[in-house]
Amino acid sequence: MEYQDFEKFYRTDPVTFHLGMELLEGRGRDALSASTDQALCSAVTKKLSELLTADKILAVIKAARDFAGLSAVERLSYAARCGIRLEDDPVDEPEVCPLCGGSLRYGEYEMMDESRIQNWTCEKCGATGKEAYRMEFDCHYHVRNGKGDLVDRQK
Repeated sequence: MEYQDFEKFYRTDPVTFHLGMELLEGRGRDALSASTDQALCSAVTKKLSELLTADKILAVIKAARDFAGLSAVERLSYAARCGIRLEDDPVDEPEVCPLCGGSLRYGEYEMMDESRIQNWTCEKCGATGKEAYRMEFDCHYHVRNGKGDLVDRQK
């Protein structure tokens, strides 16, 4: 599976995409590659029989096999390039008081290793605190040229 196929699949059929990833992670690359379609259909059908048609189940199996052909690094790289977030959103919202939801007024900040600590005061309730930001470069994705066209940088 090439990146273009990975991205197209993610964009056009996200349900099958995610179920295929789950099947791969649940069964493992070696077990998945060694299993017959019938054995995999049986296992998937038991879990998904109320939700998916037989054709969709076969599509999930094909997706998992396609994913199995990629290394973990390739899967993670492709996912990042598609804009798939691999971690949860922050617990709190930046610039919003965690106590009353009011706007924050910022004061001094300090840099610590790979993070920035920002002091704040709530304009509504007067609470004070600090915001923490991680500053670690991850990757570029959804890169568009000056005309707005999506660019495949791997060519």
